[in-house]
Amino acid sequence: MLQLEVDVTQPDGDADENWASGVIQVDQLLSKELGRTIRNGNSFRLVGFGSTLRGLAGSSDLDVGFAGTNVVSYCPVTKNGVGAWQSLHKQWMKQKQLSGGIGKYVRYDDFEIGWRSPSELLASGRQSTILMSGLGDTIPEDIVLYGPSNDGVNVSLEDYYDSLNPIPLPSEDPFGAVIKTAKFLNKFPDYRSLMMPATFSAQTTDGGYYSGAIATGEIQWLPADNHISHMTGTLRYYFKGIAPDTDIPPAIPDELKLIITLVYEGWAPLNEVRSAKPVTKQISKPKKTTNARRRS
Repeated sequence: MLQLEVDVTQPDGDADENWASGVIQVDQLLSKELGRTIRNGNSFRLVGFGSTLRGLAGSSDLDVGFAGTNVVSYCPVTKNGVGAWQSLHKQWMKQKQLSGGIGKYVRYDDFEIGWRSPSELLASGRQSTILMSGLGDTIPEDIVLYGPSNDGVNVSLEDYYDSLNPIPLPSEDPFGAVIKTAKFLNKFPDYRSLMMPATFSAQTTDGGYYSGAIATGEIQWLPADNHISHMTGTLRYYFKGIAPDTDIPPAIPDELKLIITLVYEGWAPLNEVRSAKPVTKQISKPKKTTNARRRS
């Protein structure tokens, strides 16, 4: 079970903006939990998820509180998605090998991908880069899952794979009319989102008095023998609240702690697994006993 804690402050102005947002690196959290390196390039099996709001020690203000929904987005595991990861991972490995930056004497380096550039990258020191124009390129690009690719800035698996694998044009009848269009627009999978509502709020009257309070937020468990698989350990989250502060002016924005809980049952590598060569087992024949040995 993994938990991420985030400070959430009620915004003063624009209600459309996210109250909190960022990237969750599941493999890094698991590595801290288990005390060993867990690769970012895995298919992670999620069986439970949820969010909770709670009071924050030393917060600027806490009276009415608020409610909202935390959204965690992930890249689903598909054949095309895994193919995109494997293709770009091979290029990254070749550059590392040519530069001598990887091997048995180089510890803890990993192919770690951000969510989107430039605002949703991994923490400093963890974000992987690549020279898409080759070793003669002088400006590395950040590797991310989604968004457009920009020379000298970033390359996304989504843009990289869809550019190399365009959708074929639809078939036409003898008169030039399209028979039917494709049921899909691209091959790289779109992200999916998990909704996690949470409440830590008090009810107020017209005079500014409190008449009750409620706190909600629980783990949502998938049915037995079921799980959600997401590609790589990179997730994106954002929290958007409701019920703005109703204190008698001047109102001070409330501040709470958002706790995101993720429960995993396991993970498996995205690398191509080389199958072992078939081994033909030879059955040894029993040795024949000579007549001389029988007589002895």
